[in-house]
Amino acid sequence: MKSMTGFGRGESVCRGIRYSVEISTVNRRNAELVFNLPRELAPFEHALREQIAPRVARGRATVIAVLSAGRTSRPLLDPELFRRLHQELCGLQRSLKIPEAPTLGDVVRLYATSAREATGGEAPDAASLSQACAAALRNLEAMRTREGTHLARELRRLLNGFARHISAIRKLAPQVARKHREAMTTRLAGVAPAFAADDERLARELALFADRSDITEELSRLESHLEQFRAGLGPGEAAGRTLDFLAQEMFRECNTIGAKANSAAVAQNVIAAKTELERLREQVQNVE
Repeated sequence: MKSMTGFGRGESVCRGIRYSVEISTVNRRNAELVFNLPRELAPFEHALREQIAPRVARGRATVIAVLSAGRTSRPLLDPELFRRLHQELCGLQRSLKIPEAPTLGDVVRLYATSAREATGGEAPDAASLSQACAAALRNLEAMRTREGTHLARELRRLLNGFARHISAIRKLAPQVARKHREAMTTRLAGVAPAFAADDERLARELALFADRSDITEELSRLESHLEQFRAGLGPGEAAGRTLDFLAQEMFRECNTIGAKANSAAVAQNVIAAKTELERLREQVQNVE
């Protein structure tokens, strides 16, 4: 199991240029990739998307990539190139009789589109960028797996608490009809002392009540959902959507049991079960 929340960073150095990629993920219902790339790396967005998308089945992933000098001794700017560009711009300004002299901004813009001496004069290396991205994905995967281990442990604890309340409800279910029969018999005996306990009208009423309050089907479905939920906590593909659906279905079955079972003891266990289930549903929102 993996959490949807995590962070990973990777680096690669090629010909004096450092490629850094950071990937951070947060909870989202669907998979979403957001890229924040400098202009030099914008053409590589599609390749990065194809590399990252298979590893993020659910959640929002923000990808940041930057280029920097790979060695601290390497200057980020070339003063000689700046001087030469400035001289050429000034000469052009004089020859064309342009009234305003070139500004620093003019030189910087020309520098950015020149021969790229600051980055070795070469286009970004796709393989190095991919290596940095792969390292970031490995670190992201490790963090999300660690978080997922804690999540699975907490979900099992909450699920066991929920299952205990469901087990208690199953034990109480056969007593509901019996207690209702005893209560009706006592009331009728108080009204009519000669009342016969095997009266046909009482039998019909008890049969109707037993049919209305029967929660056997709901309990069977709940136990099936519990078994599937436990299976989803084991190793395998991303199960967040499945667990979220099962939690919703279990909540619906609990509501039906609470409405059908005319018993204070059952109602108390339903409330306790729904409390555990609500906590479980909150944790499931973090599962990939």
